[in-house]
Amino acid sequence: MPFLEAVEYLAGKAGMSMPKPSAAQIERDQKQFGLTEIMEAACQFYQDHLFGLGGAAARAYLMSRGISGHVAKAFRLGYAPHGSALTAHMQSKGYNLDDCVALGLVLRNQQRATVHDYFYDRIMFPILDRRKRVIGFSGRIMGKGEPKYLNSPETELFHKGETLYALPNAIDTMRKKNEAILVEGQMDVIALHCAGFTDAVAPMGTALTEHQLDMLWRYCDEPVICFDGDMAGRRASVRAVNRVLPNLTPGKSLRFVWLPEGFDADDMIRKKSPDAFQKVLSAAKPMTFAVWNMLLDGRSTDTPERMAKLKKDALETVAQIKDETVRSFYTKDIKNKIWKLQNDQGKSKKTLPFQSSAPILPPTPGITQAKMMLAYLVNYPHISQKILEDISVLNFAQKALDDALQELTTIILDKPEIMQDEMKKCISEDTKILLSAELEMLQKSDRSEKQVMNELLEWIQSARIKAIERDIAALTKEYFEHPLPQTWTKITELKKEIENLSESE
Repeated sequence: MPFLEAVEYLAGKAGMSMPKPSAAQIERDQKQFGLTEIMEAACQFYQDHLFGLGGAAARAYLMSRGISGHVAKAFRLGYAPHGSALTAHMQSKGYNLDDCVALGLVLRNQQRATVHDYFYDRIMFPILDRRKRVIGFSGRIMGKGEPKYLNSPETELFHKGETLYALPNAIDTMRKKNEAILVEGQMDVIALHCAGFTDAVAPMGTALTEHQLDMLWRYCDEPVICFDGDMAGRRASVRAVNRVLPNLTPGKSLRFVWLPEGFDADDMIRKKSPDAFQKVLSAAKPMTFAVWNMLLDGRSTDTPERMAKLKKDALETVAQIKDETVRSFYTKDIKNKIWKLQNDQGKSKKTLPFQSSAPILPPTPGITQAKMMLAYLVNYPHISQKILEDISVLNFAQKALDDALQELTTIILDKPEIMQDEMKKCISEDTKILLSAELEMLQKSDRSEKQVMNELLEWIQSARIKAIERDIAALTKEYFEHPLPQTWTKITELKKEIENLSESE
């Protein structure tokens, strides 16, 4: 059924009456229908020329890029010929040239009082809305020249920041698989669809916008952003991170893929294989990885001052996140990464961007120690606040303990002057039950501020030493399997680190 007829049918099934459209609404609908009719006629014109006598060079170009006639028809590709053939065609069909100008199909030269085609000698990619109506075009030059892609101007139908190329083709797969791939260009999208990656879309030559992000999140939770393996691709990743970071919400994020140097998605499919692209896709990194690499890019952290600057910049970056829950977890994650970096300084004086490394587990205190730490946060918030940062990077092995740590640190950070009585009123019932024995024990004891601080520091140091010992055990196993000198050097450095920690106690 046509869209409105389908709405009327469903409204009738639900026992609802359709509101009568106003005269102004009817006029707007009729005008929009007329505009989409013009765009459809232009699309058909370009298609006819691609498969006509004058489209031989364009067809040869598409074949050289691995796009067959069948694929070209499936994506409704076309060819804009030289001259003003479209203008003449639209006039012969009786379409209003003013509407053609408004839709970006025709340009009017006011001084010469002439009109001519906006697109010429380009491969034409029609841009469809979610109802598969043609709303704009992107024209690609076949030889050398700029711009490589020429998009329709902003019109009543087409807003490039609110559009994703091939979205109508990808929606069903996105919904079924809860996945989406965002690549840089139309040729990339078509190559991926032909290779079976039918959830691929592309922005219209712009950086990812909030509207496009919302469209992706409507169909899947963690779209994969796939950038070319060059400096422009890295810059694009930084723009994407800065755009997305404030809008993160629980469950809604991005994953990132950086292709090998000199490759785009189209190259990966044609020059390597779909399996090679799938392998890269399977290694997609989470948003936190992209944020961390953006912070480290080109930065040295070999002095306390530089490390302090990294920490300051990192916390300011994650502070952009509007959602309080997501922001608190990112803050903890960043602190964990800084702790790992501090403990790994002997390995490299300069951290290189976009390099993955084996994860180092953060310190994990025992269950008894963890509960006592949490109880101290409740009973002595004004004391424990002094080392809250050291506590917040710990990895509490049980989810309930980790949730309680998150809750308590949030309260203390929000209310730096909070005291014991108010703290006990603020905490949740789950945390009260979890720590009931420890809180009762502390109520009966009389610990001094110095005792509290010393015990907390002792537990933190003990957890750090155990974390390093786990790393040493893993590296020792690795060394016996593959006896590399650098592995033994790392083991020696970690043992020295344990000595230093023990001496500082």
